[in-house]
Amino acid sequence: MTAMVDVAFLLLTFFILTTTLASPAAMEIAKPPPVDEDNPEDEPKKVEEEKILTMILGAEDEVHYYQGLSTEATLQSTNYGPGGVRQVIVDHLNFKDNRCPKGVKAEDRPKDCWDPIFVIKPNETSRFKNLVDVLDELRIAGATKYSYTELTPADSTLLADNRKK
Repeated sequence: MTAMVDVAFLLLTFFILTTTLASPAAMEIAKPPPVDEDNPEDEPKKVEEEKILTMILGAEDEVHYYQGLSTEATLQSTNYGPGGVRQVIVDHLNFKDNRCPKGVKAEDRPKDCWDPIFVIKPNETSRFKNLVDVLDELRIAGATKYSYTELTPADSTLLADNRKK
């Protein structure tokens, strides 16, 4: 009996030491550094409007999107099917030929390279699954800069105007 208990503990110890523990698989979200309001030199850099593609997640698995600012934008719609949101992301990534190389620090990149930014804005009627699907599509397509935020009143107006058409 003692030998059997020894073997059981040896096997238990072996399997515990050789298995890998599950590590959390969370996506990293880069946040901008805090801005010191007393120091005007600490202002955030201005981003070219054409670099920004905003995606508004709507009801019934719809994705509304526009490029640039919402005040001058034309809202378009797509879905999650083939040729849907992934194609929109790939088209925006390849909007210009001189895309910034991946894995290169910002200081070492050419000044005029194309570095698109994606902004995701979930609507009240969208599902959490929609947000996860868009984040997955961004990762699959190779997008490096994306963020999510709340809808602005200008976005709500743009959505309401689009529904009237």
